[in-house]
Amino acid sequence: MRSAARDGSPGGRGAPSEPAPGLGPRVGASEVSEVSEPSAEPSPESGVRSRSVLVALHGRRAHLGAVELGRVIAGAIRAPLHGLLVCSEPIEPGDVPAHLGVAPEALHGVVLRVAASEDLPGALASAAEGHEAAFVVVASEPEERADERLGVGRIAARALEVATCGVVVIGPAHRPPPRLRRILLPLDGTPSTAAAITPAGELARELGAELDIVMVGCASPRAGTEEDAPPVSTPAPSEPGAMVAPLYVDQPQHEWPAFTEEFLARFLSAIGHCPHDVATRFFLGKGAPAAEILRLAGELASDLVVLVWHGQLVDHHGGIFRDVLCGAPCPVMVLRR
Repeated sequence: MRSAARDGSPGGRGAPSEPAPGLGPRVGASEVSEVSEPSAEPSPESGVRSRSVLVALHGRRAHLGAVELGRVIAGAIRAPLHGLLVCSEPIEPGDVPAHLGVAPEALHGVVLRVAASEDLPGALASAAEGHEAAFVVVASEPEERADERLGVGRIAARALEVATCGVVVIGPAHRPPPRLRRILLPLDGTPSTAAAITPAGELARELGAELDIVMVGCASPRAGTEEDAPPVSTPAPSEPGAMVAPLYVDQPQHEWPAFTEEFLARFLSAIGHCPHDVATRFFLGKGAPAAEILRLAGELASDLVVLVWHGQLVDHHGGIFRDVLCGAPCPVMVLRR
């Protein structure tokens, strides 16, 4: 495993930091000659601060973990937190806590909305669009009937399929921390994936969280080399402008820092529009992508994993997406490309 860091401070983007235990040597720090001052507002590409956060209140009880995670996100982007209950018969918003079997205090500060419908995913999508939601938070509970394609609860699966904004899925074993400090963001070196990550960068900035960027592919160490040797190149780029790890490195002390600098500048800053004052670490993984992402999420104690999904499950990318979505030790945010 190779890693590098930028600290996001006004003095520079490349202050080195020590890698987490067991993650191998540091590649080197990314440095730039000019440093942009932090902007007062998020970039116009995402507009996260001008929108709301919507939590799905489905089932016979409130998914309080989803509500708490929604509070954290809404508080960070200074957005109202809406809770949507979809039921077959209309009820008054004031009756929602009793309907869910929770104390009114559990939903304090949540703008409660009720939709009389048998189609929760459809109502959720309409509400997200109508209230200009930046993010939808939905729980995946074990008592729900699981979706066979995605491996999560049926409601969470449908939300992933129909929502046009970011969807955060929180599982029954996930306990949202009072603050999201570490966000793991896998990138595959393609422009289309990087173009979808703007909301994640803006959220990291507003949270004061650090982004851990991991580039992984079907890579493996070269035969006959030391254990921590750089991995071989990932498969050939599938789209123009894609970037893969170099196959041959003659001067690692120069070439790996240069690769890191170019990768972050191209995919995180130029295409992904990540604010310059977000602290970032870069990791170059090796091995099966899903297993590597899950391993890093555990070792780095990630509070949130961000995945970019193209909406398909039949290809290699779709298989990685499903495995990480089902196996992540923390909530997963899904952004569509």
